[in-house]
Amino acid sequence: MGQSRASRLPFSCVAAVVALVLVGCAGVAPAAAPEVGALPVVASFYPVQFLAERVGGDRVSVTNLTPPGSEPHDLALDGQSMAALAEAKVVLYLGESFQPDVEKAVADATDAVRRDLLTAPGVDVLPAPADLGKESLAGGGDPHVWLDPVRMKAMASAVADAYTEADPANADAYRTNLAALQRDLDALDAGLRADLTGCAQSTIVTSHAAFAYLADRYGLRQVAIAGLSPDAEPDAQTLAEITDTARAAGVTTVFFEEALPPDTAQTVASAIGAKIDLLAALEFDPREALGPGQEYLSVMADNGDRLHAGLGCP
Repeated sequence: MGQSRASRLPFSCVAAVVALVLVGCAGVAPAAAPEVGALPVVASFYPVQFLAERVGGDRVSVTNLTPPGSEPHDLALDGQSMAALAEAKVVLYLGESFQPDVEKAVADATDAVRRDLLTAPGVDVLPAPADLGKESLAGGGDPHVWLDPVRMKAMASAVADAYTEADPANADAYRTNLAALQRDLDALDAGLRADLTGCAQSTIVTSHAAFAYLADRYGLRQVAIAGLSPDAEPDAQTLAEITDTARAAGVTTVFFEEALPPDTAQTVASAIGAKIDLLAALEFDPREALGPGQEYLSVMADNGDRLHAGLGCP
């Protein structure tokens, strides 16, 4: 059982964003303030920003290209973002048409060290579910690699390599920060594995097909109500098929994403006598809704807690 469960608070301790928002109240220290003259870095959206800040520490100044509340996949860069790209010495992003506007602009950032983290060694991309949506990568891949802490370790190594290339004088500091982050990711992986071993059920029914990597890592099966596009709505036949699958699998909890209303998940849950709970896809910065102290590690640990309860794990 993961160690985070004792520190978890109920949903009532935080404000609503769209429906319910994630609770994961294990506090972590905020990123250190950048030094004067810190390396200017651009990250394409929150999970990449998390890696950029943790590996860089106070030796980098990170700009997230995705503004608060914006859908990462539909991002259109404004003048401020283009200026940040022009000044950046390191640009970190996910390629393969995950954010086409970003990818196009990155190609012009010729003075920066550029890293597509999807191409990092150890980041194998899974095929997207059959009901492809606008979020799918070029070639039909699933972009949600950050929901696997093992793949996050591989991406973190690529970030450290980019920093070392751009700023070799501080290579030792970046490697030290990388080692600390990878220890944290190892602990997260171990906690999730303990949380999700020996469960009564292995099928997770989700409102959004974002959790294939999490399911793949921990021996689960994802059944998504909607496709890869968060705003996709299933037709009546698809909804009936999902309901039948959930009933046959003995599902007792249907999960919905933090950025989506729970209506469709509630429809399936009501049909099979199940409850609903939140599972965070972490496409958005959790600090926007929950304040300082909420970040990738605490949110992922909370995901493990919720899956542990929802799947009837010992």
